[in-house]
Amino acid sequence: MKKLSVVIMAAACITAFHIREAKAWVTYATSIPGSSSFVGDTLLKYQRQAKLVKGFANASAYSAHVATVRGYQGYDKFCITAGTMAAAQVPATSLDLGYYKKLGDRLTKEGDIYVGVAWNAWSLNVGVKLPADFYISAKFGKLTYSYWDFDFDGMNAGGMINYQLVKQKAPPVKFILWRGLSIGTGFIWQYNNTLYHYRSIPTASGIFAMKPVLKIYAKSESYVIPLELSTAIRLLWVINIHVGGGIDFAWGSSRLNYSSYGAITDGSMVGLYTVYGRQGGTGPTKFLPKVFCGPGFSFGPVIIDIPFTYYFNNGFNLGVTLGVVW
Repeated sequence: MKKLSVVIMAAACITAFHIREAKAWVTYATSIPGSSSFVGDTLLKYQRQAKLVKGFANASAYSAHVATVRGYQGYDKFCITAGTMAAAQVPATSLDLGYYKKLGDRLTKEGDIYVGVAWNAWSLNVGVKLPADFYISAKFGKLTYSYWDFDFDGMNAGGMINYQLVKQKAPPVKFILWRGLSIGTGFIWQYNNTLYHYRSIPTASGIFAMKPVLKIYAKSESYVIPLELSTAIRLLWVINIHVGGGIDFAWGSSRLNYSSYGAITDGSMVGLYTVYGRQGGTGPTKFLPKVFCGPGFSFGPVIIDIPFTYYFNNGFNLGVTLGVVW
């Protein structure tokens, strides 16, 4: 068996490659002939990731609707709710969060895919009824946390104003209650920083083999103006179901950084490499039409709601809201 040797050659053996349009470069410390081309061919494809940047920006905009009270508009005095919401941008082939369990394999094959995730772990929403059937609410939330191979850091803030187009209606015995028709708009700002840790399967070509460790850092900032029409019905004093639709007008910015390090071998020698790159994006899609629905429960003033929104460009959000509506 050939003896493996780790070769770390400073300055004289470090080579750097710069790809102008990708804004990426590779440095590696090895004396293995031909290894630089293999490292570049394997990893530089990850820098051309315009689809991934857009996907994360869209997911950020989708998750801005955390702690919504769409299903309980028309309340008498005030509402206080707290909620969590996950969102994803996925290709047309999948609307399943489980898609991301194999995200690393898809990145390995394609280099750039139209996906993105965002998660608002919590937000507090407070609303009050104004004269003339107007309702106003404000929300805020911030948290840093980890889930699967993702690290999230986010903040959201904003508010909504709703007008009750049609008031609530119910028979004398309110075993069924139609909550009327509400139209709403507002402004929501948020940022999402997402770090994805990816340990690739071993990659081999010819005499070379490597196992990259990759970190993809996506930073998105979004500004969302929603326009929504919603209604809901309460059955048997407990079950609450809401439906509606609308459009989000969104803009903002997005950026993607990636870095990688690892070892490369030709079977007899081992070398080390590092990769760094960055790419800017245009922010979320400007016009995001949507429909939404969700079941909920009312236990007197205490409510539980499970909002779901489908965006027609193959995105969605799913959340849970708890609170008091009086």
